[in-house]
Amino acid sequence: MNRAAAAKWLKQALHDLDMAGRNVGIGGYDTAAFLAHQSVEKLLKALLAAQGRTTPKMHFIDELAEQLDLPAAVRVHIDGLTADYMLSRYPDVSDLVPYEQYDLALANEKVRAARSVFALLKERYADLLPEGTE
Repeated sequence: MNRAAAAKWLKQALHDLDMAGRNVGIGGYDTAAFLAHQSVEKLLKALLAAQGRTTPKMHFIDELAEQLDLPAAVRVHIDGLTADYMLSRYPDVSDLVPYEQYDLALANEKVRAARSVFALLKERYADLLPEGTE
């Protein structure tokens, strides 16, 4: 992977984070949780690509965080999002179907966790942002 690939991963990660927040606003709480997870997954893959490493075809953000040797302050937020890849989409993972599993408070918590990951890792990806972007 190279810088261009890393920038693409990051661009999609930022879009997913934005869409996660928007879904909270329209009551798509399960979708917000899923997109919060996806935004972090793609951010971590951007960081791997920026290091010239292979982006694994997996969705375990806790394992991606381990590969990147991220600090505990970041991992605590990632740990809170890890299960949402499955829980937010599949009705056989819990007693409830996904859209019943999430409410406004929980969806907001998931989006806040994802935003925290982005904020805590900003120094690691800032050089991948297009000029004039923050």
